[in-house]
Amino acid sequence: MTREMYYVGVGASAGGLEALESFFNPMPDDTGLVFIVVQHLSPDFKSLMNELLARYTNMKIHVAEDGMVTEPDHVYLIPPGYNLSIFHGRLLLDRQDERNHLNLPIDIFFRSLALDQEKQAIGVILSGTGSDGTLGVRAIKESGGMIMVQSEASAKFDGMPRSSIATGLVDAILHPEQMAEELMNYVKSPSLQEKWSRNGTNDHQGGLDGLTRIGQIMRSHGGIDFSSYKDTTIIRRIDRRIKINRLHDLDDYIRFLKESGEERDVLQREFLIGVTAFFRDQDAFDVLLEKVIPKLDYKKGLIRVWSAACSTGEEVYSLAMLFHEYIQQHNLDCQVKLFATDVDERALELAGTGYYPDSLIADIDPDLVSRYFIKKEGGYQVTEAIRKMVVFAKHNILRDPPFSKLDLLVCRNLFIYLKSEHQRTILNSFYYSLKPNGYLFLGSSETLGELSEGFAAVDAKWKIYQYKAGYKPDIETGTLLPGYRAEAREVRQERDTDMRGSMKMESLLSEAMASISPPSLIIDRQDEIVHVVNDVSRFIRTQPGRFSNSYHTNMNKEQSLFVSNILRRLKHERQDVTITNVSNFTESDATLTLAGRIFQVRGEDYFLISFMEQKGAAHKGKTVDIDMSEEARERVEELEGELQLAREGLQATIEELETSNEELQSSNEELIASNEELQSTNEELQSVNEELYTVNAEHQMKIDELVKLNNDLNNLIRNTEVGALYLDQSLRIRKLTPVISEVTNILDSDIGRPISHISFIDGYPELIKNIEEVQDTLSPVERQLKLKNDLWYIIRIRPYRTEYNAAEGIIITLVNITGLKDEERKVRLAHDRLTHAMATGDMAWWEFHVPTGHIRYSERLATMMGYEPEEFPNDIQVWMRLIHPDDRAMVRSKMKAFQEGDDPILDRIYRIQRKDQSYAWFHDKADVIEWKKDGTPARIAGTAIDISRYKYLESELREMQEKDRSSQKGDGI
Repeated sequence: MTREMYYVGVGASAGGLEALESFFNPMPDDTGLVFIVVQHLSPDFKSLMNELLARYTNMKIHVAEDGMVTEPDHVYLIPPGYNLSIFHGRLLLDRQDERNHLNLPIDIFFRSLALDQEKQAIGVILSGTGSDGTLGVRAIKESGGMIMVQSEASAKFDGMPRSSIATGLVDAILHPEQMAEELMNYVKSPSLQEKWSRNGTNDHQGGLDGLTRIGQIMRSHGGIDFSSYKDTTIIRRIDRRIKINRLHDLDDYIRFLKESGEERDVLQREFLIGVTAFFRDQDAFDVLLEKVIPKLDYKKGLIRVWSAACSTGEEVYSLAMLFHEYIQQHNLDCQVKLFATDVDERALELAGTGYYPDSLIADIDPDLVSRYFIKKEGGYQVTEAIRKMVVFAKHNILRDPPFSKLDLLVCRNLFIYLKSEHQRTILNSFYYSLKPNGYLFLGSSETLGELSEGFAAVDAKWKIYQYKAGYKPDIETGTLLPGYRAEAREVRQERDTDMRGSMKMESLLSEAMASISPPSLIIDRQDEIVHVVNDVSRFIRTQPGRFSNSYHTNMNKEQSLFVSNILRRLKHERQDVTITNVSNFTESDATLTLAGRIFQVRGEDYFLISFMEQKGAAHKGKTVDIDMSEEARERVEELEGELQLAREGLQATIEELETSNEELQSSNEELIASNEELQSTNEELQSVNEELYTVNAEHQMKIDELVKLNNDLNNLIRNTEVGALYLDQSLRIRKLTPVISEVTNILDSDIGRPISHISFIDGYPELIKNIEEVQDTLSPVERQLKLKNDLWYIIRIRPYRTEYNAAEGIIITLVNITGLKDEERKVRLAHDRLTHAMATGDMAWWEFHVPTGHIRYSERLATMMGYEPEEFPNDIQVWMRLIHPDDRAMVRSKMKAFQEGDDPILDRIYRIQRKDQSYAWFHDKADVIEWKKDGTPARIAGTAIDISRYKYLESELREMQEKDRSSQKGDGI
């Protein structure tokens, strides 16, 4: 199965260059991961990281650009002066705010990575100072991702690693060179699926029936719950697998399925039915093009389409082609984004490539094929323009949240395999997925069922419907996931039952308490009234002001004083308290008794305060009785007056203390502000120091590289004895090599002087003119001259080009070719001698290339035959037609014997036709000069001699001999 693509965010700062090299050096080049490197970089210097990192990995390295789409097995680097984020796999750049001295690019990117990729996000923290990355680590872990951090001992600067480790959220603490192996182990490990079980209908396999057991195995294997499929569909496919594997019963198959991972894969493919084709039911797509696509709102600039259960993608590509055609024909400025989802990762992988065999393309309109497909070996591939319109994703329609705000939702030929309750659940979610007036496109054999009230039929035959506002799907089936629906229903029923029972019991206890208790208040430890027993309206009265449950605000001061006395004693002495002879707070003349009792509920203290207009019955347990007479009440009033004076004095003291405290607070705030400014300045300096350290490290490595390159260049120039003279754009001498001083009149002291002021090379008066021509035309000039000591040099004048191919001066090179000239003279002399010898001997040479049948020859051979050199045939077939018919068989036989190795040397005498149609006798000899790999000749070269004169003399001699013999016979007679 295709691994999910993970995004690896790598955060580094000071000392991170060495850590990055160690991280990428052992990393395979085909991990399938996307690497994004975020560093603290100075905006004032060009980063050299892409050049330096290229020496340690073969993956393609890019400096991130705004809107760049990420690809696996690529490395992306943050550019200086920008913050980097990611959205739907696309990199976004934002300029760093220069006013914000504390910039945290690693946190910014890690947070966006966590939001965008969730559990596919991996964070790596390497060497650096400060705490950047810590918040990002938290975000990634909260989203289900994975975190690796460089060990403090291996980090040159351990601030960032130490801060991340302190969160306690790090999965691995490693040296950078160990991270590659750990990373690959993580991404390759299969996801663990939570093992669910459901009750079966018979006692089988530990309480689960056979089908349920298979469903559990397959869900654990592939993460897909097939219990939503119709039993008949499942049984039919299992039965076929049992027969194919030659098993006896369901129990045998369950055991085999447990043991064989390959069988689980096969069975999963069997369950995941992929019935699809391009423009399946062409009439339905015609209706879609006529009645749906033109009515969508293109003015908003974006059309969203969801193709659920897309299988291998033919259907969604068909939709993409229809939309592309319509937008092009009507010149609309609108983007169409098609989301194609399925639970089958293998099918999605095929769909993502967009490659299909010829058989699947046969039924498509040839015009569409020519516009939207590219011919490949064995099939066709959908063009990139169409593939970019489609986003493929794994999605379980029964478990994962649906797409939202859709203009069109397509789900065809899925419901026919699902149970009715699951069909209803999906249709409810589809209703909420669509925009108002959005469209739903189902398969021809599928119906809306109970949801027909929520949609209006656009075309009943082809099951195309439009969203109808006002319909309210069942909340139970529309919002809960299928696996939890029954459980939620049971919990809700239990909760309702408990609530009804609790309400009944509470009412019962309240009535019972009211029947035996005087008017009372129940107060908690925060002095809040939590319950009232019987009618206490005669004893308490809500006071003006903001309402509160506190008993203080619901009593006058005299009442509050007595209640506070009781509560204080209850809290400290924890025993019942009774206050008698309290003047009544009502219009009654009877005296009042206040009783207080403490009790606990679930470890919390509560206080019962009772109001009794006659002396209450004796309380059980130890109590404290307080008799309040008339004198006592007067004394209380005096004490209250004194207390009020004390309170006023205390209030004045408090106000003075508050004033002093405010002054101290102001001073403290000023100190805090100063400290924050100093801290900000320190952080800013620290950030600048990190950036300069990173820049310095990169420059130092670049300097080392340049030193090596300079040494290599100097050694090359010295050892090749090449003279080089560099001129700037003003034709002033910028640099020269030692050979220049040896050959010309220029010395090291002439650097900086115009070349026109110096007599450069004696015997080359056109030098300055040629230099100016090269500067104007950028066309190189090359000359060969004999200079000092009769030495020959080749002089080349060329434009001096920079890395960006710009001409910034002239470079003149001198190469000693004296040896080459000597060899050239020797070759010329040898050639002249050979030519003279062959002409004297009336000989010519030829060369035959066996694979092509092509013949090369000297001009002498053509003239010997009476042809001009350009007229003479150079093809073996034409050559054979010129040979005398009586000699052709012999010529072919000797050539065959020579090629097969029977004859060591090719030696032939034959007649060949001249241009004047007469025949000449030729004698040629040849040998092999190049062999094929199979040991047969590849090229044959030889010489040819015109022996016609010798043949003529031979013929005359033979005639004379015949005459002599005839004479002798006559004399004898």
